[in-house]
Amino acid sequence: MLKNKLVFFYALLCMSIVVATIIFLYKWDKSIQIYNEGEELEKEIEQIKEYFSMLPTKKIKLKITATGEIKETSMNDYLIGVVPSEMSPLSEVEALKAQAIVARTYAYEKMKNNGHSDCDICDNYAHCQAYYDIQNIINIWKNRGYDDSECLEKVKEAVYSTENVVITYNGDLIKAYFHADSGGKTEDVSAIWGKQNIPYLVSVESRGEENHKYYKTTEKFSVAELETKLNANTSKECSIKNITDNLIKIISYTKSGRVDQVDIGGIIYTASELRAALGLKSTNFTVQYSNNEVVFNVTGYGHGVGMSQTGANYYAKNGMNAKEIIQHYYTGVDLAYLNTKD
Repeated sequence: MLKNKLVFFYALLCMSIVVATIIFLYKWDKSIQIYNEGEELEKEIEQIKEYFSMLPTKKIKLKITATGEIKETSMNDYLIGVVPSEMSPLSEVEALKAQAIVARTYAYEKMKNNGHSDCDICDNYAHCQAYYDIQNIINIWKNRGYDDSECLEKVKEAVYSTENVVITYNGDLIKAYFHADSGGKTEDVSAIWGKQNIPYLVSVESRGEENHKYYKTTEKFSVAELETKLNANTSKECSIKNITDNLIKIISYTKSGRVDQVDIGGIIYTASELRAALGLKSTNFTVQYSNNEVVFNVTGYGHGVGMSQTGANYYAKNGMNAKEIIQHYYTGVDLAYLNTKD
């Protein structure tokens, strides 16, 4: 009799575990739709397993550039500091989930390629990703009048509900570039950064960006300001005597319609050089002349490669989940689940 009871309770326990697992996977699939990729996903995980074995699983070394401090933190806690530092917490949850997956992939890919000698990752957005500790972020939210409790819950949901999920292409972690606002169309990576050909970083449509505060910006420069900035921020020597209607000639455009190369006073600049030297929001610009000044009318904000955060939020509002958003912006990619070591 006792033996029968033990068998019964053991069977009941097993059934409970199976039911709980099914419920968990169902909820996961409804929110992220990542599982059920079949044999291809298993094969892909096998291919990238050697990379994952090189990466820290419990703690990562994060460098705070302002102080030089290197602190140990978990990937989840790191991402809770990254996601709202890179994207507004007022964004849709599915857009924040997409950002969490992108940021996790970006970090692991950076770490895999040894971006630092003294740490795994840093908080400098120009080198790795922007990061603020959670107390600083909460203070920023309060100053802006946000509901800090609600914002923190959204960020945590975005990070924890996508835990260990990364983006891959042909069995490798992708270079998960992202930006604020593409201006309606993302950039093909082959147009910038050494003219790389990366099949998943090609130009795609990005809708719903018109209401971003930096969708349209204007920068004006006098002759002296233009010459000073160009000579101080590039390796080229430019001499501009006065402003004429043909002072700046746009020589070529990229496939996405952004400026590629520019002639200023007989000196050739790439649009990326010009953007950096003059502090333009993007390389998607037109030029006009007014009151003895050069006027740059700029559309979009950022380099334009990869995921547009503004576009991601628009697509989330219109029913797309995180996986669909990611697969829209990164052509032909898959999502894989990283099994971290105990």
